[in-house]
Amino acid sequence: MEGLGLSAAQLLSWFINYLTFGIDIIAGIIIGVAIVIALILFLKNLRRTTKDRTLGLETARLGLARSLLLALDFEVGKDILITILVPSITEIAMLAVIVTIRIVLSWLVTLKRMDRHTEDLKKQ
Repeated sequence: MEGLGLSAAQLLSWFINYLTFGIDIIAGIIIGVAIVIALILFLKNLRRTTKDRTLGLETARLGLARSLLLALDFEVGKDILITILVPSITEIAMLAVIVTIRIVLSWLVTLKRMDRHTEDLKKQ
């Protein structure tokens, strides 16, 4: 690596910067596609009866929530990679707090959505 004028630390930093940029793009694509799909499902459900519309909209919300959680998981992974570059105690503590908050929110959103969806399915 010395022949290229880059140290191993510089090369790692360069690689992680591009990798985290790619992860941001992937998360953005997941969110964008999920929103478009949710919008299409919403528009399709407008013609249905109230009961069918409720179930269809809950299904669309659940799909959107799952996609957002997937994008959130990518972002957590990105934060972990960034911490590799700056492994100070402060950065690690901030990452731990962020990851904990994201995990709790993800768990609560998933649990609430699945419970609501299960209740709607039982009503049929």
